[in-house]
Amino acid sequence: MRVVFVQKFVPHYRLPFFERVREILTERNIEFVLLYADPDPYEASKVRMLQPDWGVNLKTRHFSLAGRYLYWTGVFKHLQRGDFVVVEHAAKLLDNYVIFAARQIGYLKMGYFGHGENFQATTEYRLSAWLKKIMLNVDRWFAYTDVSKASLLKQSIDESRITVVNNTLEQAKNAHLGTQPPTPNSCVFIGGMYDLKFLPLLLEASDIVAANIADYQLHLVGDGPERAAMEEAARTRPWLHVHGSLYGLDRDKMLAQSCAILMPGLVGLIAIDSFQFARPLITSDAGEHSPEIAYLVNGENCLVDTGEVTAASYAEQIMNYLGDPGLQEKLMKGCRESNELYSLENMAQNFCNAVS
Repeated sequence: MRVVFVQKFVPHYRLPFFERVREILTERNIEFVLLYADPDPYEASKVRMLQPDWGVNLKTRHFSLAGRYLYWTGVFKHLQRGDFVVVEHAAKLLDNYVIFAARQIGYLKMGYFGHGENFQATTEYRLSAWLKKIMLNVDRWFAYTDVSKASLLKQSIDESRITVVNNTLEQAKNAHLGTQPPTPNSCVFIGGMYDLKFLPLLLEASDIVAANIADYQLHLVGDGPERAAMEEAARTRPWLHVHGSLYGLDRDKMLAQSCAILMPGLVGLIAIDSFQFARPLITSDAGEHSPEIAYLVNGENCLVDTGEVTAASYAEQIMNYLGDPGLQEKLMKGCRESNELYSLENMAQNFCNAVS
């Protein structure tokens, strides 16, 4: 038996999962094959990509259509009869249609790995949503979280075909740095710098915070289309620091020195970083979040600005947190407790148990 995972690219944070899956399946005498494409220019600008030499790097063609990139790799020539093929549930991956057709005639088994729906629905075209809806009948769904599972159940997917993997990250090597006291009133944003992250709102809210807390500092870590605008803003704001992308120890030190992670917009796997370093997230319910939002509990391991979210309301959340040591300690404790629930080992085991 072969389990074949077709990935449109391999971001640095996903490789440890693939490596652990490979180890587990090898122990069970099951071959694991990783086939991966190259990222399009937009995706490549947001996160560091890797090319594991034990996988197969597919020759990739990108087609730009209405401001979106479509992917074609001709992956079918790498597949065999009887393979269990796992792909992302995305309309832009043109190879999926060929794989789906092969599944329908019994040539192979097929599974979807991912969100269950596009949680950033305002960015999805109607045709894309329709195409995905007519391709729901596969052998297994690997849902990121319970939020993903709930979405699939609403789409009439049989519960027996759904496996919740609890999407997470490898435990950071420097997570112990989170046991050290953070720098007072220092906060950080970590992630891609694009519209769904609400960076203009964060900037406006931080203007309010900086006017009320003299030693407030905000560090922006990441890259993307809005980085240049943030660098321009930093020219007139001595408390704002734009670092670009950081990795390894440099990134981990930045996390550990911060009192909180400020993410007013989209929240995804940054929730896991928050837990591992015990640095609470301050977010809002105005964002179009990824399924990992299911891990956050307002007032227990994070703060969520609810209702009509404005720069003023988000600034108030930040100032209340920075001004209340008891609240800081409570949420940090909640992060540590949440970290025990979501491990890469559990994620890999959940996946492997469903395919073997």
